[in-house]
Amino acid sequence: GGAAGRQSGQPVEFDRAINYVTKIKKRFDHDQDTYKAFLEILHTYQREQKGIKEVLEQVSGLFADHEDLLTEFTYFLPDAVQEQATERLHRAVRESEMRRAAANRANNAPQ
Repeated sequence: GGAAGRQSGQPVEFDRAINYVTKIKKRFDHDQDTYKAFLEILHTYQREQKGIKEVLEQVSGLFADHEDLLTEFTYFLPDAVQEQATERLHRAVRESEMRRAAANRANNAPQ
């Protein structure tokens, strides 16, 4: 009974998605445009089945300095694109970490 198993798993996935979106809403409380942009990306993806590559690029740009949001985003993608998504978002995470390290070095440099 694969279908029954999937159904019982549904609420967990759904809760997780709701929690994720809520987290984004709170994180960008002072920046509604970013939150709205994220919702727009999701809607466009669902409506037009936009290429996952494009979606990943947009999300990577949007959450450039929020590694946790980038990482968590992969949970909501179809299995078929998991590998590609994880690779792309991990690259965004690394870029973010490098930017932060560079900023820290600049801030801590002797005046």
